[in-house]
Amino acid sequence: MARPVVATLVTMMCLWLVPTAASTKLPADFRVSVTDATVIVRGRVTDVRVVRSVRGEVETVATVAVAAVLKGEAGTHVSLRVPGGVIGRVRTVMPGAPRVSLGDEGVYLLKRVPGGALWPVGLSSGIYRVTTTAGRPTVRAMPLSEFESLVNLMVRTSSGGAR
Repeated sequence: MARPVVATLVTMMCLWLVPTAASTKLPADFRVSVTDATVIVRGRVTDVRVVRSVRGEVETVATVAVAAVLKGEAGTHVSLRVPGGVIGRVRTVMPGAPRVSLGDEGVYLLKRVPGGALWPVGLSSGIYRVTTTAGRPTVRAMPLSEFESLVNLMVRTSSGGAR
């Protein structure tokens, strides 16, 4: 009688320890990020430059060619800013700030700040990289189309989330 119980417990422990491929991890505050975003676009980074802000802070400005607008209004290109970058021989780094590179493809959750610039909501948590898995575009192991459907659902159900 003890052997079947032990075997069942061992089996359950093994199954509990094995990660499931069907799970997708999104931050707990993903809905808040979607709601806080002024503009959400999918696109590819076509230009990256580092500038000093009017306050003297080093910022990276990335231009994104827009492939799809998921929330708000955007033209064919948007520019987003992130803190940090390299000017000359000096690199400025801010913990939690994402790095953007030429050719990066992603879904960008952006918030317009005073002065009109667009910044990723929550810095790194406002950029979802698009990668290719088994020849299909994915975001955090979720097919891109499903990720965009999830964003669209959250936009529609959030207060003031009209597209």
